Amino acid sequence: MNKDYYKTLNINRDSSQDDIKKAFRKLSKQHHPDKGGDEATFKEMSEAYDTLSNPEKRRQYDRGGQNPFGGGNPFANSGPDVEDLFGQFFGGQRNQRRVKKGKSLNIPLRVDLEDVYFSRLKKLKYNKSVKCASCGGVGGESWRCTTCNGTGHIERVTGNAFFRQVQRQQCSTCNGEGKIITKPCNYCRGTGGKTEERTIEFRVPPDLQSGQSFVYKGGGNEIHAGQTGDLLIEVVINRHENFGIIGSDLIYEPKISILDMVLGCKIKIPHFEGSIVVDIPERSEIGRNFNVNKKGLRNPRGQKGSLLIKPQILMPKDINDDERRMLESLSVGDNFKIKK
Repeated sequence: MNKDYYKTLNINRDSSQDDIKKAFRKLSKQHHPDKGGDEATFKEMSEAYDTLSNPEKRRQYDRGGQNPFGGGNPFANSGPDVEDLFGQFFGGQRNQRRVKKGKSLNIPLRVDLEDVYFSRLKKLKYNKSVKCASCGGVGGESWRCTTCNGTGHIERVTGNAFFRQVQRQQCSTCNGEGKIITKPCNYCRGTGGKTEERTIEFRVPPDLQSGQSFVYKGGGNEIHAGQTGDLLIEVVINRHENFGIIGSDLIYEPKISILDMVLGCKIKIPHFEGSIVVDIPERSEIGRNFNVNKKGLRNPRGQKGSLLIKPQILMPKDINDDERRMLESLSVGDNFKIKK
């Protein structure tokens, strides 16, 4: 069962971003471990804030917490950096030395409109760096860098007796690693890792918006003595040959003649669930649209949009003499005269 993040922060479901921020700040003063609070409670609060303060995560949570990567809670193991959040609100961090994190990977994923309509499961293959199984990711035997004394950075102090400024720069001798490999690992040749192909499954959300991004926690590169990076997936919907999209509505623009609008006709639409036949009544006004309910995409509330038919009048490229005389004879009748 998913957690009630709104209840965790003591806010309403229609609370604004400013309300969410104020609620988290207030509760943080009471429950942060450095202020005598319970660490588990603060972690749950931070998870709630990380979700609700992010419009995309909040939208996904509000629609029922469907996880496109499978499993239960889509935000499990993807919580915020608790120390970062506390630092944002109150300044500073409990630990001065930040934990290293592997490189995050950005991968595009193109899906068809049918994939969105049926919320299909897609398989995504990509390459990532994993820790060497032989040396555990350390790269081999090493010595502590004497230039930075193993810190991975060098501090340069500038200024005078009244003003001092400390600049921290990455150590150029060890490239920020704090160590120098003296005997490289035979398996990874001192890199500490190797490239492997991975495959993940991604359930296309039925309310997907083209260009929407998703974060797969721990899907990025691995590093020694640090956190694994993330995998960022930007999903783009391919252009469909028959349908356009406006919100959760599918748009179909068939080309019909002006006589079809006058005399009426039937339009056969190649829909994803099978052909749909729509009647165009006689004497339909040019510019009139026709609607088929619940044949569109789903919106964030789980409701289906419509199939909107917008007939496009196809004018003849040329008119022969017989056709011209026929049209001129029609223009004599009262039904085809413009009444002033």
